[in-house]
Amino acid sequence: MTILTKAESAEGLTPRGRSSAARAAVSTSDGGGSAGLSWRRPLLHQFLALAGLAVLVLVLRDRLMALDTGAVLAAFHQVGPGQWAAALAATGVSFWALGHYDGVLHHALATGQSQRKARHAGAAAIAISQTLGFGLVSGALVRWRMMPGLGLVEASRITAAVAASFLAGWAVVTSVALLILPVALPGARIAGALGMIAAATLVALTLWHPGLRSGVRLGRWRVRLPSLPVIGRILTLALVDTAAAAVALWVLLPAGGPGLATLYPAFLLALGAGFVSGTPGGVGPFEVTLLMMLPGSAETPLLAAVLAWRAVYFALPAILGGLAVALARPGAEKASIAQERSPAQILTPRLAALVALAPRAELGLLRQGEHGVFLDPLAKSGWMLGRTPQALVGLLDPFGAADVAGLLAGLRATARAEGRICCLYKIGARTAARARQARWAVAPVALEAWLDPREFDLATPERAGLRRKLRKAARAQVTVRHASPPALPQAAMAAISTAWAQARGGERGFSMGRFSASYVAGQRVYLAHQKDRLIGFASFHQGGSEWVLDLMRTDPEAPDGTMQALIQLAIAQARACGMARLSLAALPPRSEQASGAAAALWRRVEARAGTAGLRQFKAGFAPNWQPLYIAAPNRATLALAAADIARAIRHPAPLPIENPPARMVAVKDPRGSHATEIPESRIGPLADRGG
Repeated sequence: MTILTKAESAEGLTPRGRSSAARAAVSTSDGGGSAGLSWRRPLLHQFLALAGLAVLVLVLRDRLMALDTGAVLAAFHQVGPGQWAAALAATGVSFWALGHYDGVLHHALATGQSQRKARHAGAAAIAISQTLGFGLVSGALVRWRMMPGLGLVEASRITAAVAASFLAGWAVVTSVALLILPVALPGARIAGALGMIAAATLVALTLWHPGLRSGVRLGRWRVRLPSLPVIGRILTLALVDTAAAAVALWVLLPAGGPGLATLYPAFLLALGAGFVSGTPGGVGPFEVTLLMMLPGSAETPLLAAVLAWRAVYFALPAILGGLAVALARPGAEKASIAQERSPAQILTPRLAALVALAPRAELGLLRQGEHGVFLDPLAKSGWMLGRTPQALVGLLDPFGAADVAGLLAGLRATARAEGRICCLYKIGARTAARARQARWAVAPVALEAWLDPREFDLATPERAGLRRKLRKAARAQVTVRHASPPALPQAAMAAISTAWAQARGGERGFSMGRFSASYVAGQRVYLAHQKDRLIGFASFHQGGSEWVLDLMRTDPEAPDGTMQALIQLAIAQARACGMARLSLAALPPRSEQASGAAAALWRRVEARAGTAGLRQFKAGFAPNWQPLYIAAPNRATLALAAADIARAIRHPAPLPIENPPARMVAVKDPRGSHATEIPESRIGPLADRGG
């Protein structure tokens, strides 16, 4: 479940019997001081492996001495046609799974290569390298040969990632097998439990320490954890691969041999012994370990079955893999790859205007440079698109002439291609209903406070508390005004924002704006002064029919009522501009309105994040409350997405640099057309409208 990449130059492994490659990776020196050890570590490892093999041979010497080679060959010739056919079928299933390791990891490492060609190259590379050995070289060379456009360094990186991922998956599958299946080995269940604890720890780190997805430097190697969806696929493939390989051996055994439940854990441990040994295909250690783990089985038929299994599972795939490499036509495939990786369509001003005229002014978050826009194949509608370590998130309601069903299908396909789950966040009731029709799980996630500036009346009884706050601000000689970008006191605003963030443990992000000079310059900004000193400001996303409150920042010594005065002026000016809607942004739902685990979650949010005080502040304006929802394909992915979004909001990644470079990515939807991600720099009309 780990992905290994080399910091200076990528080299790799392949999944079967690749201990020599693993030793080379681990022993790579990071400088001249350790160069003298670079040749000792492989030798020490090989010595230990041979010593372990010698111990096994010593333990089993009586059984080995009693072996009759002629009897083994005779038993081999007794394998029937039905057994050969069943073994071939199981081998095909195993290699299907092995090829898919490459497909999953090409996506995880964003190589941009064809999935079909990646799977074929991966299966061929494994078939050849597991038989020849030298996996560090042979696997990378096969992939390089069969995938034009993939450099040798990148092919080596894929090879290393496939091997590391398979070994991690094998370790988890073996741990489960030791826990639940019969094993003639003392301490097997303890070893299985320890393996599962280690796997659970890695999963927890993937979720709660997303920095590990960027990589942790270990010498000249960088180890990074993939997303949970990718981990799930790798574990599934490891289970299918090893179970099918074990079945291929089991069907070759004569009647009366060990059952599959008994053979499978012994097979997994023998496979591990082959990894450690460094011999091609694990020849020798595999057989010795299998005999030791199956003490009640007759040696002759067991070894005859292993011999037949090696012919089916090693020799035949190696021959077919060699033919695939020999018949590969690099020139023709280069043209095919170029066609598949055609550039995204050019965006016209009309398409950019779709975003600018969207009913949700909160699309102004695009100015942060953190999110993109996902368009349907005809570029008539789309979604603001955000990414967390685990999820691809459609933010807010779609814009344009939205075909929600088509957008959902495209969003889901794109998320799968990226190794993420997909979800929708802060969507309205209508979009939530469409998601339910598509059989997605939907849950309330927030309450948006909004009002109609044209009907706003400060003199109503429910706004008595607001009037008191405004009088306090007036007595403290607080003055508020609207400021256009050229007149914004950016340095003073930055100082207030920094102090505000430090007092609250940092700014929130992802679906919430963060202060930057270029960001607020594109918004509608209101400033509060006390005796010519800036003491606070508020900014609004500005759309065609609504304004949405974004940043609220005040000096620690700002008088009570300062922020209320800023928002009150914004309401008055929104009314003068004919705005039908002014949003005070969203809050988590009230904990008393939820039940079960959700109620406990919202109580914690209210206690830790000051949500109760913020709700009281917004309630002073007597707004309308509109529920917003989160949606995902099922309950499990909804829970994971909600947790990941909450972490991304509370601990956001650093913002991109000011004026980030254009980024455009084309991806295929299930119907074969292209959906396009708009670079923020191409959304000119949106910037002109101030968000």
